[in-house]
Amino acid sequence: MQPERSLENTPFGAPADFHAAFAELYPRLVSYARRYGAIYPEDIAQEAFVILMQREIPPEHPTAFVYGTVRTLALTERRPMKNQNISLESVMEPGRRAEADDAMLNREVRERMQLLSPTFREALWLFVVEGLSIKEIAEILSIPEATVKTRIHRAKLQLREQINPGGIHAMA
Repeated sequence: MQPERSLENTPFGAPADFHAAFAELYPRLVSYARRYGAIYPEDIAQEAFVILMQREIPPEHPTAFVYGTVRTLALTERRPMKNQNISLESVMEPGRRAEADDAMLNREVRERMQLLSPTFREALWLFVVEGLSIKEIAEILSIPEATVKTRIHRAKLQLREQINPGGIHAMA
């Protein structure tokens, strides 16, 4: 039986910091679990926080830890469905759509992202949409930081070429 962790010392700091982190990360983690086709993404997101709090030694990067845990739990949950494709459309939430012109561009970018390999798409998604650092993504995916940078760079190059083949690109 593990000793109970006091809320005075959470992986995110003080209790108020933990509650703020939970409030910010929970909806993003639910969305992330949905990306992997999770049947119960809310449960998976909550379970990730439970696992985090049960650790005797807090991880160095708690945000990366919960993302990695959600990824593992979602993949484990959907293992029987592993041959199905994960659609990027399933992750987009209705409230996140931009105005009319931006919506068309966003739709095209999302469609083009579906053509990327899953490894490039995942690294780019975590970096651009989730706003995670290279170090956090490397920890989540259990790969070196240089590999994360390479995947993001190649994903961007492929997207640029798909959207504007052979043209001059305004995107940096």
